[in-house]
Amino acid sequence: MKNASGGASGGVSVKYAHFKITAASAIRYESVRTHLEDTASLSGQSAAKIGMPETGRLLGFLHDAGKFSDAYQAYLDGCMQYESGNAAAPPQKGSVDHGIFGAAYVIEELCDGANPHSGLTAEILAMVIAGHHGGLRDYLGPDTSTPLWSRMEQYLNHKREEYEQIKEELEREIPRAQLRQMFSGSVQEMKLLKTRLPEFTKFQLHLAVRFLYSCLIDADRESTRLFMEGEKPEPECRDWRTYELRLERFLETLRGREPETLSEKRINALREGISDACHAAGGWPRGVYKLTVPTGGGKTFAGMRLALHHMRREDTAGRGHIIQVLPFTSIIEQNAEAVREALQCGEDLLEHHSNVVTETPEEGSAQEHNLSAEQYRLLTERWNADFIFTTTVQFLNTVYGSGTQNIRRMHSLADSVIIMDEVQALPLKTMKLFGELANFLYHACNTTILLCTATQPDLEKRPIGLKTDVKEIIPNVNEVFQKFQRMEVQDKTLEGGYSTEAAADFLEEAKREVNSLLVVMNTKTIARQLYEMLRKRMSGRAEIFYITTELCPAHRSDVIARLKESLKQGCPLICVSTSVLEAGVDISFERVVRNLAGLDSIAQSSGRGNRHGEHEKNGVTYIINMADERLGSMREIAVGEEKTKAVLDTYRRRPEAYHGSLLSPAAMSDYYQKYFGAADIEDQMKYPLKEDAEIRDLYSYFTKTGDKALRRRYESRKGTYRWKLTYPFETAGKKFRVIDEDTVSILVPYKRGKELIQQILEKDGRFQLGEIRRLIREARPFFVNLYTDKLRVYQDAVAASPVPGLLILRDGYYDETIGIREEQALEFLLF
Repeated sequence: MKNASGGASGGVSVKYAHFKITAASAIRYESVRTHLEDTASLSGQSAAKIGMPETGRLLGFLHDAGKFSDAYQAYLDGCMQYESGNAAAPPQKGSVDHGIFGAAYVIEELCDGANPHSGLTAEILAMVIAGHHGGLRDYLGPDTSTPLWSRMEQYLNHKREEYEQIKEELEREIPRAQLRQMFSGSVQEMKLLKTRLPEFTKFQLHLAVRFLYSCLIDADRESTRLFMEGEKPEPECRDWRTYELRLERFLETLRGREPETLSEKRINALREGISDACHAAGGWPRGVYKLTVPTGGGKTFAGMRLALHHMRREDTAGRGHIIQVLPFTSIIEQNAEAVREALQCGEDLLEHHSNVVTETPEEGSAQEHNLSAEQYRLLTERWNADFIFTTTVQFLNTVYGSGTQNIRRMHSLADSVIIMDEVQALPLKTMKLFGELANFLYHACNTTILLCTATQPDLEKRPIGLKTDVKEIIPNVNEVFQKFQRMEVQDKTLEGGYSTEAAADFLEEAKREVNSLLVVMNTKTIARQLYEMLRKRMSGRAEIFYITTELCPAHRSDVIARLKESLKQGCPLICVSTSVLEAGVDISFERVVRNLAGLDSIAQSSGRGNRHGEHEKNGVTYIINMADERLGSMREIAVGEEKTKAVLDTYRRRPEAYHGSLLSPAAMSDYYQKYFGAADIEDQMKYPLKEDAEIRDLYSYFTKTGDKALRRRYESRKGTYRWKLTYPFETAGKKFRVIDEDTVSILVPYKRGKELIQQILEKDGRFQLGEIRRLIREARPFFVNLYTDKLRVYQDAVAASPVPGLLILRDGYYDETIGIREEQALEFLLF
């Protein structure tokens, strides 16, 4: 590699962090010092969100200091020779561990072992620096391994000469006094962080480590990208006032529309009252709030109205984001489309449904000399858009997931408003993790959290760890629910349940009295069986629609569009669906049939009936129970069914206990009291683990309980554990799944999806970064999530392709009516 002179005192050769071969075959270089300075600046800005700018800067200055080594410079030169066509093969990936030096430097040169705050800060910095490529490792694993400390000991024992050489180079570029001063500032920042939290527990400290890690890896990758693409960083600056004015004008237009019935007029007035209450709440200080309104109460725009008013009034200097978190992709698609239209925000609104392209095993390697690895990582968005609409899975993965791709986004949660829509749909096992995260975001990150649902559980009264008062935005919830009632629920369950044929008979009978009927089942298997049976039985008498997650988003959107048009025309129809249609979808049927489930799910399905008060008389939701239902691992549905049965029993004996309605707040409160009242419910909220008899849940890994157990296990085998922290980050990340079943996304040949598949295949590896981004973004509506165990059978069908990790479904295996044809042996190509 060409060594430039004069870039440092005494004519010492400049050391390089990156190079870029341009289209004209010229080579641009970035010095290690420049990369460290740029990364330090970006990391410091992000860490300042929790009052730790010096910590962020120090992380940036030390993270790639190992690149000063002669070994790394030789490695980089080998990469450049290979890229230039002057070498037959590149150097071995990962052959130079440049990340461990900064970690060792903190412990060896900066830490004052006699000062507990100094030691704690040093351990945090060491972990973040050492793991900035491969992910946070375990301080102390359940198997008594110590990956960070073992790696550091190996380095210092066997590469002491290299350590001394790098230290000399680093301190020539960045004086030791400056580094010590930054470390001293970092220790003070760590002390001050404690004062921002009502309880500075071990769990809260571990979230701070994750946050700092997010700051560093995002800064590192963004700094590298800016160099590679020849760009300069742009400061965050969001015009919340303009967006707020646009929303107000849009809502004024909606108010000007004449309702068709008196009932619709009444519903519109109630929605307007809810919206005005949210606008007023936007003037409240930062906090954790809840919005409890009936289905069809206009939560989407009401919540957005609160968020915009809040962000405009708060002194965020145009920083932060409005993040809407929803349980279902279908709700995201609909809500995002509505908000885009209202705010005219275009690509300033990011939809992040799933990681279409996932991290490869090479993600943590040292191959950074060109943009291939960085291009791949950048396919996942950084969450730097003004508005982010994402799933519960993606939101929780941002903090608790494994690897580096998810957690890179964590610092974007600060200085923001997070709207948790349908918060009751959080998986039970994640409740405690969510509660701790909400505490950290509010108290440490200056973030406001809005908990929205039509069936609000008393989360602040449950053992999920919220350390703040949760204020209700709607003061007269019971009154609003009574006025909003448009449906009544009738119990039609049978002893032993309905067979598929008996259920079809019931549905035919229910359909006779109305034009439109919605049928919601718990499983895709039963939904599919009923759809096929009704399609044959009702041929010529009613159109039968089918909507499940086996249809890609574009396909679902097409079906819903046709469904809405048929409803508008008053055509006779039945829609058979899974829960994908029950929450947040703006659609209205005359009558609803819901398979027995949690009362909250039944209420959500009922919200698709007489939604806008089109009919003066209340509609009806029938509850039925299926005899052949196989819930498998869907334990929460089974528990919900059990507790709903208890509520139904009470209602049969004493309907006045629920004010004569199964949709009343009283009925819902009793349901949640029963649901959360089980003796082991708190344990279930901590993410139970089966494989460790001593540490029985993932939550405890990061508490005093886990700390004591891990230390005791280590010391019984190996002697005194001399470090302060024991967090098993890597172990916990590998165990964490928001949903139990692993799924991956596959691109299907539905309409435009066929053309995109063809374009991807024709490129055959000749991609520019912009092309990859464009194609993946455009292809998102054509992905379906499948369980990973279905793919393992087809490993022999793997072929090389331009986009690692992208699954493509062969033509002929996607049906225009039912989506992926599971009854056939699927064939996949892994691209």
